[in-house]
Amino acid sequence: MSRAAAALALALMLWAGAQPADEACVNCPTVELEREGKPIVAVKTSPDDVSDVFVIEYLDVQTGYLETLDPDARRARVDGVELWFDARSHVDPALATGDFVWAVYNPDLDDGGGRAYLLELRPYPEGETARHDLQRFLIYDPAPYRTRVRFGEDTEAYGHIAQVERVKGVSERVVLGDGEVRYLEDVDRFAVNLSDGDQAVEVVQGKSRAWGRRLDYDNTTGKARVTGPIRLERAGEKPLNGSSQTLVYDLDEDTLTLQGEVVLTQQDRTTRAESAYVIESEGYAYLYGDPVVSQGPDGEVRGRVVRYRLDSGELLVLEGVEAVFDDAP
Repeated sequence: MSRAAAALALALMLWAGAQPADEACVNCPTVELEREGKPIVAVKTSPDDVSDVFVIEYLDVQTGYLETLDPDARRARVDGVELWFDARSHVDPALATGDFVWAVYNPDLDDGGGRAYLLELRPYPEGETARHDLQRFLIYDPAPYRTRVRFGEDTEAYGHIAQVERVKGVSERVVLGDGEVRYLEDVDRFAVNLSDGDQAVEVVQGKSRAWGRRLDYDNTTGKARVTGPIRLERAGEKPLNGSSQTLVYDLDEDTLTLQGEVVLTQQDRTTRAESAYVIESEGYAYLYGDPVVSQGPDGEVRGRVVRYRLDSGELLVLEGVEAVFDDAP
């Protein structure tokens, strides 16, 4: 069976075996990973007449030393594997001969000279040279639909493009964002160009919603990093608004961490910190800074570690108190 036929067969099996993701989406195509019993599920939500992009590629990965790299001839060699590339290949411009790299290629696309088509060439931590099998899933849901990625039971993320990669025994990754998807007929594959637009990705956990540019999840660590700027909203009697440079979701702890120039605004009080560790299930955030500074009409609070009640905005300085205002618990 050819790679294309195998990919189609697996896609059909995944489609038929998928469970309803919600009441509006029955038998949606899904891709599922797992970490210590917790599922990570990417779901295509748009009907097929809107987008039929649910694609599986079977590719090869070679890790090893970059032996040759000729941008003019558009050729490379990694641990003896001869490769050719074109303008659509993603080749890190900082690479040089002798670097240890991760090369993704399609051996079925030969240039006629025994060279396989190179899709991606990037730095990789030095280790043993090896060849691996890669499964890469692509899901595209154009507006008004969005691909949904569920982490565990309580956290979901949304974007228009999702890429899920599996390299058995090595790595599993999810990339979620927005951008352009194009079919390249001459090489029989879809090309993805992710954009850097603000609020391309939304993360939802409990009452909290956060927006950023792109989500990168690594199943080895269980962490999803969202590049900013980050905008945060939390519903309630006293709505909370916030911002930061980045956001990290931890699947193991089921927490959100805002990092870099954190600002939380709740009614007439504004609090600034270097980072905020949000435990949505408990209704608290733990703020860290040197110092954390909270200003309101009833005074100012400073401290190195501050507990913040998400529903009310009440503060309790846990370390390094410098000032206390009247209504502190």
